[in-house]
Amino acid sequence: MDYINRLENQLKEYMSSSKENLKVKGWYFGINENVSIKAGVKNNQIGGVYSCPKAEEGTRGKVYVIWEDNRRSIASLDSSTLENFNRLVEIWRKSSFVDEEAPQIYKADVYPKVNLFDTAVHKLVYEDQSYIFNILEKYINNLCKRGINNIDASVSATSFQQHIRNSAGLQISNVATSFSTHVYGDEVYGKSYLSRRLIDDGEINYLIDNVASTVEGLKNPITIEGGIKDVLLLPEVAESFIKHYLISNLKGSQVYNRRSAFSMDDFNNNNLVMADHLNLNINTTIDFCQGAYISTFEGVPGGNFNFVEAGRLKSPILDLKYSNLMGLSPTPFPAGKGSTKLYSTKMKTYEELIKEMKDGVIVCDVLGMHTQDATSGNYSLTAPNCIRVENGELKEACKTVISGNFFEVLKQETTQLGTAPYEDNPCILLKSRVTGEK
Repeated sequence: MDYINRLENQLKEYMSSSKENLKVKGWYFGINENVSIKAGVKNNQIGGVYSCPKAEEGTRGKVYVIWEDNRRSIASLDSSTLENFNRLVEIWRKSSFVDEEAPQIYKADVYPKVNLFDTAVHKLVYEDQSYIFNILEKYINNLCKRGINNIDASVSATSFQQHIRNSAGLQISNVATSFSTHVYGDEVYGKSYLSRRLIDDGEINYLIDNVASTVEGLKNPITIEGGIKDVLLLPEVAESFIKHYLISNLKGSQVYNRRSAFSMDDFNNNNLVMADHLNLNINTTIDFCQGAYISTFEGVPGGNFNFVEAGRLKSPILDLKYSNLMGLSPTPFPAGKGSTKLYSTKMKTYEELIKEMKDGVIVCDVLGMHTQDATSGNYSLTAPNCIRVENGELKEACKTVISGNFFEVLKQETTQLGTAPYEDNPCILLKSRVTGEK
């Protein structure tokens, strides 16, 4: 807290500065002070050159300054900021910019209560780290028994102190934690866990079983015939489609500047952009969710909002600037795993969706999503790891290229969503053109 109080007092001093060109009229900052522990496995070996255990401590954040003449500055904060503060202020001023549409400093009336802190993770960081190595040993022992020859894995735990302050009187300080682990088998397929709470035995066993069974299913690939087929996107793949085609086009900056697939008229008219059983929600107030938060650095509270409801557009994703420009209220922002959810009023299970597949493939991963045109909705993606499905039964592994238009897919009644155990995101069953590759 000493760092936070000193930083706040320094900024307040510049609000009454006698130096006209360095006088500040408003500011906000957000700071994370964190300690993290990490260890890994490389080629079945715990530790070693490429996965040695390590501990890190850091202070990182962002400051936003409004000068007396309404110019703006944005700068990074770290542990050395205070000792160089006066010199840095001059640099911030020299690199300031004009943005006539930028908002003023903001403070809401109410902020949500969200539990972001798990005592078990905190103890793992500061007291006993043996559980980290127990997990890594469990990966090695169990996956080797399942026929996995090469195992790479990592486990990390972090404890934070988070602080948000601004010149309008906002003062938020809270503690938070984060726990993540990833396990990868035979350099073919991997699975991750990311949350603010410690992983439990059921979730560890799920990761192990999922990796072992999927790697086994991806052995001895064949070349399949192409055509329009059933395609089941696993949750990680579905998440990449949701982020690339939906979240990016819902951002207020993209909509306002006409770089989105959706226009303001689309929102004003609540146009139908998906089948009427589909909804897109952002909820940043779920306890222990990695994407949960109390407030953005700007001072906008976390919240729970449907941006697409019954297939119809409701609102862009809006920060302060674009909420002001559009005359709308600011909204929650997607902030990490678990905060964004595409869901259906007709959800099925992963197993039920597989049973409905007559001739298709399960897509375990894709390459090149970042190269796709998000505004058109078109996709043509290499899927190096697929499993062929025939009449609801898993068959051989294969490599494919899947292609189509994601916006059109979401409008089709044949598109279905399913839940999978321990997953935040759905799996998506859709019709797509599939090209078999060697």
